[in-house]
Amino acid sequence: RVCPQEDQCEGVCTMGKIGDPINIGKLERFVADYARQHGIDQELLEEQIKEIQHNGKKVAIIGAGPAGLTCAAELARMGYEVTIFEALHEPGGVTIYGIPEFRLPKEIVRRELENLRKLGVKIETDTLVGKTVTFEELREEYDAIFIGTGAGTPKFVKWEGINLNGIYSAN
Repeated sequence: RVCPQEDQCEGVCTMGKIGDPINIGKLERFVADYARQHGIDQELLEEQIKEIQHNGKKVAIIGAGPAGLTCAAELARMGYEVTIFEALHEPGGVTIYGIPEFRLPKEIVRRELENLRKLGVKIETDTLVGKTVTFEELREEYDAIFIGTGAGTPKFVKWEGINLNGIYSAN
């Protein structure tokens, strides 16, 4: 719904050489809406939940925007116990606070959040890491921490090893 498919998929579609490119955005929206309206998405989710093999590892995710939510879903499917810490009162980040309703209805975002909870993901809102809970507390309780705090200017924590390979800013 929010991907710029006009520039990506459709912009390079070879069908455009002989006519109109395939409207992949509308096809994807139709399939997603159909699956949701007919409960197919929930059937698939239930199958995924049954296949989860918990590994006993815990991950803290700071930020409940698109990156944090995607990370949480993938980790939960891989068997991790995931807790998201969100500073605002409603999770979703830019999908709630930045994308207009006509482009991405909030009901869809909230349904995806409910699916995350069904996967076992815990979401703690109104929790400002560094104030409500400290980084040190998270480091003690969790095996790993993912920081996905939005598209603002990156701020690096002063942890030992912060400059090691594999540590990146998304900006």
